[in-house]
This record gives sequence, structure tokens and C-alpha cells, in this order.
Amino acid sequence: MNAPYRELDLARTGPGTPGGRFMRRFWMPVLRAEDLAKGEARPIRVMSEDFAVYRGHGGAAQVIDYRCPHRGALMHLGWVEDDDIRCVYHGWKFDCTGQCIEQPAEEAGFARKVRMRSYPTREFMGLVFAYFGEGGPPPFPPYPMPLAEGLIENQAPPLVPCNYLQCFENSMDEVHVAFVHRIGGSHQGIYDLPEIAAEETPWGMIRYGRRGNEERISLHYMPNCTRVIVPPMAGLDGAGGWRELYLAFTPVDDENNMWFITNLVGVTGEAVAPYQAARRKYLERQKAAGSSLDLAQAVMDGRVRFADIDHPDRVRVQDFAVQAGQGRIADRSNERLGRSDTAIILWRKILEREFRALENGTPPKTWVPAPAEVGPTLGF
Repeated sequence: MNAPYRELDLARTGPGTPGGRFMRRFWMPVLRAEDLAKGEARPIRVMSEDFAVYRGHGGAAQVIDYRCPHRGALMHLGWVEDDDIRCVYHGWKFDCTGQCIEQPAEEAGFARKVRMRSYPTREFMGLVFAYFGEGGPPPFPPYPMPLAEGLIENQAPPLVPCNYLQCFENSMDEVHVAFVHRIGGSHQGIYDLPEIAAEETPWGMIRYGRRGNEERISLHYMPNCTRVIVPPMAGLDGAGGWRELYLAFTPVDDENNMWFITNLVGVTGEAVAPYQAARRKYLERQKAAGSSLDLAQAVMDGRVRFADIDHPDRVRVQDFAVQAGQGRIADRSNERLGRSDTAIILWRKILEREFRALENGTPPKTWVPAPAEVGPTLGF
């Protein structure tokens, strides 16, 4: 007999788990492109597995195995040569496909017998994506760019100390805005309680927040990205206006996730320079104010009152506190969901269906990228 969805383990994404097998069928953002210079290699952790990523001198990023297949040295300790990478331990050199092409102390011909795994890697809207599944990757890009003109910005991705799914579900929860973000006044215009509706689509889920005759439409791309219109960034004092935001939650492991935050800021022409000046000042205030995650922890510990949060990233601190405050992995067995949770209930049902298909050896749904003309709306 099938257990109800709330008793299933929907949150785990490690190798071999239903969630892990499912998530690995999609492109996953793993790094902000500007954080990987040419000739640089660094470690990354995604879905409870470790990898190395490097950028060749030709400019392309590449994700490879974490350890050298020779004797297990960490590949990111080595150095990049052209578009190849050389292990620091014994100088074995690998090309971007993972094929060993040089072994300074070994016999000729041995190198062609040695290969590490190399993962399909692409870039889009300032992010590095990788595909960790079996077989060929799905179409790229995984979701469309906004049609409007403006600046594409990627905020430095925070490492949030809780499971990815509770953060993703928060992005589906429009009602929380009226309470969590009313403090500080960051979300003026959408405090009225909406009536929530949601429907499955070929690419994920579309969510409607109806307030009288007005309707706010938000998109949720499978498996972990929300696209929505959000208020002006509070720390920028309204500069840039309402933004179109893509928020992708990449599992680092079951107890931590990275937020990849991509904004379309609707400034063009002569408005760009004043906006960028305001953003530089904001980043200075942000740095001076200290870690928003540390402040959120102080709030969760009771050392700072929620109502007294004072930080340029107040909205982010508020979200960290209510999401990570549910625990590293939220206990969904004790939840009491209502009509405002319509989108969350639907998403969990979709995940349950897909996980059961994989467990039963039947094909899951073939998900496709969303069409460019389907975008979010503000609704007022």
C-alpha cells in the first residue's frame, strides 16, 4: 500500500535516493560564472557528492570528478593548462572529456586506458550549469531568459543551512509575504491575502495569487527554480524598481543548499549608471553590516528579536530565519496544510508521482523547457 506523500522522504537528493535520481535528470546551477576565473579550479559539492570545476584558458567551464583516478588526490589542487587540467600529485593530465592524455612517469600508451568522469557543463544568464545524470542531458537552457530589457545580475549565492525543498516550498508560499515581510515594509502592494491556485504544466507548475480582480502569476520550473516578480531590493532604497527574479535552490547535501539568485533589473540607457552607483553603495552597506546568515542565526537563537532585524538584507534574514528555523530537514509529518498551501500540496504530489515511477521502473514524465512567451506577472 502506498504511503501518503507526507510520509515519503521527498527531501533527500543523495546518490541512489528517489529524489537524487530524479534531480539528476535536470541541469543544475552549481556556480556563479564570475566566481571562476580562467585557469582556476575549485571544489564544489552538489547533492551530497563532491566534484571539481575548472575554467580552461579558452573560457569554457568544466565539471569533473573530485579525485584523480591514479591515487585519489584532489583535482582542484592541480593546475589548468590550456583547456586541460593536471593533477598536482604525479602530474597526470586530463582533457575536458576526462581522458588522461599525459603521464610523465609512466609508459607510453598507459594514459589512453585511464579516464575520469566529466559532466556536461554549460553557462546561461551568468551561472554555470552541470548535468549529473545518466545518458545525454536534456535541452539547454533549462528555462528561458526574460523578454524585457534590463540588466542581468547574479547575487553572491548564500549557503543556507537547511534542506533545499523547504526553501523551494517557501518560494511557492505567497501568503507568508503578508506576515514575514510586512515587518520592515519591503513588500508594499502585496500584503493583502491572496487566494492561491496552481496547475501542473509541461515544464513544472504555474501559481496564481488572486487579490480581487488582480492576479499575480509565478512560475516554478522543474526541478528547483522559481521565477517571479518581486519588490525593489530593500537595501537599494527602491532603485531599479520591481525586478524579475529567478531563484534556483541547488542541494549541496540534505542539510544545506545554495541559492542562485538571478535578477532582471529594468534599467536601460541613462538609468544604468545611477542604478549601478546605488548598488555599489548598497554592497558597501551590506559588507559593513556583516553576515545576514549570522544575524538570522542570532534571531533563531533568541538573541535578536525577529521584529528588531536591522540589516540591508532584511528580507533575506527574515527568510533564512523562517526557513532554516524549520530544522535542517523539516519534519513534514506534523504539518497541517490548508488551502493557502495549494501550490505546495500540488508540488509534493508531483514529486511523489515521479519518485514512485522511478522506484517502479516506469518512465517518469518528460519535462520540457518553458516557452519564452510564458512569464511571470505582478498583478497590480
